[in-house]
Amino acid sequence: MVNDSSGSTRRFARMLSGMGRDYALIVPGFLLSLAAFVVLVPLALLSIGTLIVWIGALLLPLTLRAASAAAQLSRARVRRWGGQLPAAQYAAPAPGLRGQLRVLGEPRRWADLVFETLIAFPLRTVSAVLVIAWTAAALGGLTYVVWGIFLPPHEQTFPGIAIESATGAEPGTYTHSHLVNAGFNLVVGVVFILLLPAVLRGLARLDVLVTTAALGQAVPVGERPPVELPAGSAPNRSPATAPASAASSWSPENWSWIAAAFVAIVAVAVGWPVLASLYGIHVAIAMLIAVGQALAVVLVVRWPAAGIALQSIAAVSTVLASAATGLSWPWPWPVMALLVQAALVMIVALRRHWVWAAIAWAAPQLACAIAALPGGIDGAGWANLIVSAAVSGAMLVAGVLGRQWLANRGALREERRMSAGLSAQRRALEERNRIARELHDVVAHSMSVISVQATTAKYRFPALGDDAEREFASIAGSSRQALAEMRGLLTLLRSGDEDRDAPLAPQPSIADIPSLIESTRHSGVRVDLVVEGPEESGSASPSLAPALGLTAYRMVQETLSNAMRHAPGSEITVSVRSDAEALDVAVVNGPADATRAQHPAPGSGLGLAGVRERVEALGGAVTAGATDAGGFAVRARLPLG
Repeated sequence: MVNDSSGSTRRFARMLSGMGRDYALIVPGFLLSLAAFVVLVPLALLSIGTLIVWIGALLLPLTLRAASAAAQLSRARVRRWGGQLPAAQYAAPAPGLRGQLRVLGEPRRWADLVFETLIAFPLRTVSAVLVIAWTAAALGGLTYVVWGIFLPPHEQTFPGIAIESATGAEPGTYTHSHLVNAGFNLVVGVVFILLLPAVLRGLARLDVLVTTAALGQAVPVGERPPVELPAGSAPNRSPATAPASAASSWSPENWSWIAAAFVAIVAVAVGWPVLASLYGIHVAIAMLIAVGQALAVVLVVRWPAAGIALQSIAAVSTVLASAATGLSWPWPWPVMALLVQAALVMIVALRRHWVWAAIAWAAPQLACAIAALPGGIDGAGWANLIVSAAVSGAMLVAGVLGRQWLANRGALREERRMSAGLSAQRRALEERNRIARELHDVVAHSMSVISVQATTAKYRFPALGDDAEREFASIAGSSRQALAEMRGLLTLLRSGDEDRDAPLAPQPSIADIPSLIESTRHSGVRVDLVVEGPEESGSASPSLAPALGLTAYRMVQETLSNAMRHAPGSEITVSVRSDAEALDVAVVNGPADATRAQHPAPGSGLGLAGVRERVEALGGAVTAGATDAGGFAVRARLPLG
């Protein structure tokens, strides 16, 4: 019993904590959205209205930055509630008028403005009103027995009318007494207080879901080829010149949730008062019908069967509740119900198979017609049914065609993504082949030296014995055989027609790095070279392996190219230091020159990967990453052994 009591206490505490978290999301969220709406709408209208006289061009960046600030608050609210929302990526601020106008070209900021003005404010207004009204109804029903005494007596009350209709009791006896009203309100209060946690959690999740869908950001798949960077490294790109992420890409799932939330808000905000005032439906029943239609639109995004069933029930309820009014308003499909039905059919048609879309179109139409037949349908009613079927049928056709078009675009995007992946793999293989060919040339030179030395040993050392001569002859034969096998391997590597003739120039070495630096300086780049150790003389050390010198040269060559491409105008420092154990090569560039800001030149993304492969082939290690000063550094350590 103690365990059960403590477990119930913990569950009750968790429920209260969850309700407090939901209240903290919904009620302050409305106040923040109200403040953002009051500020952003006049700013946006003023900016657009004065755009023709160029004043708006100066106000629009301010408006967009204010919208982004409000969107950041919305993201922070979602994260504090527990939602998963990635941080937004905006372009780095740039000085001057040109930098301010660059804000106008950021789709992310425009999306923030649309969300805060057209989606967040109505969504959070309806959520806050529902939460406050639901809480007030719950508390008011529970305490009606106390404060209801001070109300003037009513001759007609809802529980009294219901009792009289069900039991046939005489009016005015006990049916409209305070005790009956207090009992009815107590039941209503208990029902509302029991449903309050679910209502709070549902509205909070709707807010979080729509905010995540609208303010989330992702780079489209296939927008850029997949690049496999070395582990622990990053692209050689300075933060000052790194462009913002690609325009935010919202998936059809996100768009569906946003559209459903918007339609649900409008359905409750417009449908409820229209049904109550124009069609004479009781306020509580009108609220249930409007909320049912709104929930139906939201449910079809994830559960189409439940959404279609709820929409059919709401349509039948509308017909039955308004059949006795005798008014000349559109019936059996009110205008708001017709718009909700059209939106529901469109969402289902865009997301599901056409069979589901046909069911979403036919089921509410048939249910509404069957419910209206017993009471009789006049000419206006038949015209209303025909218009409803035609409008929602047009949405059905448009949604099916739109889904097919989106599917074709998705297939094309997937094909482009696969093509980009294959191209990246092909470039990676070409880079590895080039590295292998260069290493072949180095190894072949060493093997040729071994063969020549072994062959000429008996002439250079006449005192060698017969056993030593035979040993050197065996070494020479083995080296010639290895050379022949390596030539066969090289033939496979040089399979292209353009590679059949091997280059006659020798492979570069570490001694060629100063000339590489000098040629780079001729292009206007500021490059400093620091050489320490045995290589200070500028010539290759006899103990330095040719493959190691070639790797060091290629690393400096590639990192210089990356620095010039991604950080134009930056200062570059190249250092080559050697000791008894290893050769350390580092290329560090600073941040880009803001006066020479330009769009970074695209690269294949294989430069750092090629450097890592070269270094690791010799047993070395590479580190690459951003520096504290805003630049980028690539460092390699090559063992001399």
